[in-house]
Amino acid sequence: MKNIFLALCLAAGFFGPGEAPASDEQIEIFDIKKGKVVQTVPVNEEVRKEVEKMLEGVTGIYAEFNPVPDKGYMVKVPLDPPVRVQNKWLNDYAKEVIVIFPEYENPHLLVFDSRANSFFLTFHHDVDKFLKKIKYTPKRSGNRIFSKTIISS
Repeated sequence: MKNIFLALCLAAGFFGPGEAPASDEQIEIFDIKKGKVVQTVPVNEEVRKEVEKMLEGVTGIYAEFNPVPDKGYMVKVPLDPPVRVQNKWLNDYAKEVIVIFPEYENPHLLVFDSRANSFFLTFHHDVDKFLKKIKYTPKRSGNRIFSKTIISS
């Protein structure tokens, strides 16, 4: 429960202003263990297309008890204009997506719709392209790289 609260707080304010995304907003990369934004990147069309592909590849609801891990990172991507999402779990516009990269499992999404409802979703999409487009290389943790072509199913 603490992790769900953390995720919602991060999305609502700790990443930045809680109002609707503006076109000059930045992509923010948040290190969960450090508890802070470690990098910002301008939103661009290539990144937006990668997020759209993730949304098209949604496979279900993330069903684990703690959707926000103790270690890993999250990437907040504001979507202005919002992206239409139509599947059996969500039929609305996504205004913001947070890609959650846990240290020891596949990434998943936290999606905010047009009414600020939140959805934790699994997806199937190669995240390496997304990471290259935001120019972020995850740090190694032990023998594991946080992400190397991992996908959710």
